[in-house]
Amino acid sequence: MGFTSQDDLLNQISVNGKYLRRDNAKLTAPAHTAGGWHCLMGMNGNPVASTFPGASLAWVGCDESTGDGTNVFGIQHGGNVSAATKHILNVGASMVAAAGAPWQAKLVDLQGYYKLSGTDVTGTGSRVLTGSSSMRYADGLGCEAFFLVGTAPTLGGPNLTASSYTNSTPTAVRSFQGSPSMGAAADAYAGRILHSGNATGRYGPFLPKQAGDTGIASIQSFTFSTGTAYTGAGVLALCIALPLLDISIPVSGMWSERDLVNQLPSMPRVIDGACLVWLLFGTGATTNASPFTSALDFAWGG
Repeated sequence: MGFTSQDDLLNQISVNGKYLRRDNAKLTAPAHTAGGWHCLMGMNGNPVASTFPGASLAWVGCDESTGDGTNVFGIQHGGNVSAATKHILNVGASMVAAAGAPWQAKLVDLQGYYKLSGTDVTGTGSRVLTGSSSMRYADGLGCEAFFLVGTAPTLGGPNLTASSYTNSTPTAVRSFQGSPSMGAAADAYAGRILHSGNATGRYGPFLPKQAGDTGIASIQSFTFSTGTAYTGAGVLALCIALPLLDISIPVSGMWSERDLVNQLPSMPRVIDGACLVWLLFGTGATTNASPFTSALDFAWGG
């Protein structure tokens, strides 16, 4: 039920001890090209990197305590608190890089991913996805999807020409819009969100949903065709995540902080089991091995 007042919030923190601060750090690798979105879950630091385990085309659910089933890669936020509700009170972030500023960082709750490997990356035609997507939000309300690189393919750059997903109502046989083009060569490195960028056919961090849709509950299939098929031994992940908050980092080395109680009174809720990871956008090319640091203040009440 959250907090009934400012006094209740202060009481839960100072008297009942329902408060936790988590500091985290990630190291960018390789260098990030300008105008692209990235997911830091596969990058070294604290927490550890995901190695994207799982069978190709199958759903891998992710949560706070088990991560991807092999690596506990999400930001730890203190475990389950039901029947209380947990919220983020403050967020801070910094980036130290020789180039790339300004940056935008987006915190998301990663529900899970469909792993793609072998010919499911390099082939053309339809891929049918398997497994029951485990959503922490009713029918995927508010959830978005994106293609992420785990291991870079070598050459190629296909287009997403067909797809089928179920929205949050739930209505099946919905499709992602706009025939997004997947990054080729320089824009298909580990950590890159493939369809992000400034070129024609590129979009922001998330695949554009069909008009009127407010969330994604599951994805049934997609087709890579036209463009050029990928080559090599790449690994991709088709992820589903719920965005929680954004913060901007204007210059290298500057600690940016946002008060989510008074300055921007939103206090995003963190559901039990949430797997928290950062997405990062750079307006310029961000140098390799640049440290991204963050801090989150959590409190719970009810």
